[in-house]
Amino acid sequence: MASPEAVFRGMVGAFGAGDREAMRVLLADGLVAYVTNADGGVDQVDGPDGYLARVPDGKDAAFTADVTQVVTVAEGQVLGMVEIKAQRKGRTLHNHAAFLARIADGRITELWMVDALPAYSDEFWS
Repeated sequence: MASPEAVFRGMVGAFGAGDREAMRVLLADGLVAYVTNADGGVDQVDGPDGYLARVPDGKDAAFTADVTQVVTVAEGQVLGMVEIKAQRKGRTLHNHAAFLARIADGRITELWMVDALPAYSDEFWS
């Protein structure tokens, strides 16, 4: 079975590749996720489909999502930093987000996200 770090890297890699089905496979059915909103707070979303509906699909953007660092903070829990670069509709995005993920049986069961510049991201993807 893949390590928690590998599962996290796989999910971010699938996001960067625009492969939502590969992302879905790595998200547990009972996933609880907290996604940064434009005001810098978090919105709770439940289940893989709820999470994928909340995350930009990037179909109309050229973008990359790269894990710059990931560390194990407890058994089955990793903290990762992700760098996002995107171009869309004549605009450019360069941002970072931190994720705290709990992983069991090779799937993400809980995910917390903190966006470095939440209003900037929200405006870019809207």
